[in-house]
Amino acid sequence: MTRKIAVVFEGNYTNRYGGFNAVINRVVSLRAIADYAIDVYMIQVYDKGLTRLRRESTPASERPAAIEVEGVKIVMWWVERSWLDSLGHRMLGLSPTVMLGRLRALSARLRDYDIVSAHDRLAAHVALEAGRRYGMPVFFSWHGASIYTDPVEDRMIRRCTVELLKSPTCNFFVSEGLVREAHKLTPHFKYEILLNGAPPQFHRYSAAERHRLRSRLGVEDCKVVAYAGRFEPVKNVLWLPDIFHRIALKYDGRVVFWTMGSGWQSDHVKRGFDDSGIDYKMWGKVAPERMPELFNCVDVLVLPSRLEGFPLVTIEALACGANAVAADTVSTAEGIGRDNVFVLDDDFIDNISSRAAEMLARHIDQPLPEACSCAATAKKENEIYQRYLTKLPKNQ
Repeated sequence: MTRKIAVVFEGNYTNRYGGFNAVINRVVSLRAIADYAIDVYMIQVYDKGLTRLRRESTPASERPAAIEVEGVKIVMWWVERSWLDSLGHRMLGLSPTVMLGRLRALSARLRDYDIVSAHDRLAAHVALEAGRRYGMPVFFSWHGASIYTDPVEDRMIRRCTVELLKSPTCNFFVSEGLVREAHKLTPHFKYEILLNGAPPQFHRYSAAERHRLRSRLGVEDCKVVAYAGRFEPVKNVLWLPDIFHRIALKYDGRVVFWTMGSGWQSDHVKRGFDDSGIDYKMWGKVAPERMPELFNCVDVLVLPSRLEGFPLVTIEALACGANAVAADTVSTAEGIGRDNVFVLDDDFIDNISSRAAEMLARHIDQPLPEACSCAATAKKENEIYQRYLTKLPKNQ
């Protein structure tokens, strides 16, 4: 009898960024090597009425029942944010009791599964309640901000996260660095490391393909330096104009600078690019399906983020043959090497631009770590599940 796994995560179907893509990669890779029936559910929180007015949020233009991404059907679970929760949390630091009730009610939909795999905090609440009600093993995957940002900035979230870390059959973390951050919250939890990996579509094209692609995009006779990600403060994107300008000064050759992504700070960054006089192109929000071809044109990826868990974007860039430099945050060195990450101090912009210019000037080997493989991660995930499934009766 085929075992059934439910994968639950929180996301936004209109914004497919790192965590969203990491979940899909895990599902696709596990399906490829193991005979599981895997169903995927996404929690999308929405505002309406008083909550939308207070948060100045924009309502979703539509609320689909399901979407499909990379051949994976995702059933949508739409959960309304409560204005009582928002007020109680804002004024008194209270737990969101209405939201928690709505999440726990969703657990009834998971009663027939053998395993529930949840990604980050909201999904973990659903999975934990399902495990308590129906007795199946539950696994929580942690990707970044839900460990190193939210619990640090909010006492209520810290208490909640500590409870969740202690509760599942096992926690999965995307890096050793993220485990160290979690241990700052509590030393007591079970865990395994499941590194992010680049899916097969992210690979280095042939020399002929790359030449045709670069010619079509107008960068056949120059180097390309890029940033890929959201345009918001935690990403330090306002530093990009200065970083790119210094790279242009330090490299003796033509350089074009690209950005891929969107966010409320993009206009500020564009003005900085205009003032610096660099040659640039801002692609805006790029469909994930197109990222492999753009990365195959990139020579160096720059990631100055203030905080990152284990940035999937750097792994995808390396898989396509680009070099990568980044700020020395939670786990960036695990993916791109200690020599290519730099402390966020007064010398950061000078240091990261110098390393990027060096990479443009001469070949620097920067191999993708063997462990950063979707296949390797799927193999390990399957082995962990099998240890627990062998203890369960069929059709429990």
